[in-house]
Amino acid sequence: MMQEKHLKSIFTFKKTAIFGSSLGIILILFGQFVNGYNTAYFLTALGFGILAGSVVNYLFGTFLSLMEEFTGNRKNAPKIATASKNLYLIK
Repeated sequence: MMQEKHLKSIFTFKKTAIFGSSLGIILILFGQFVNGYNTAYFLTALGFGILAGSVVNYLFGTFLSLMEEFTGNRKNAPKIATASKNLYLIK
């Protein structure tokens, strides 16, 4: 089970992803239907860019939280014995 501090960082990334996704979808719809005939489709491209950026941001936050949890659990791992010139050192 993930700790509460890891969940807080995931929720922060989730909120920004929801905001970015909704803004991107609104811009896509505005660029397609409200703007009328436009050869450049600037708002549509901007909406797709914001939407893709918010998805990447959410995935980055998820993997960052998973890496933090993994390294936090690694501290409780069993010690490994290694050999160094007839001496055994425990890391």
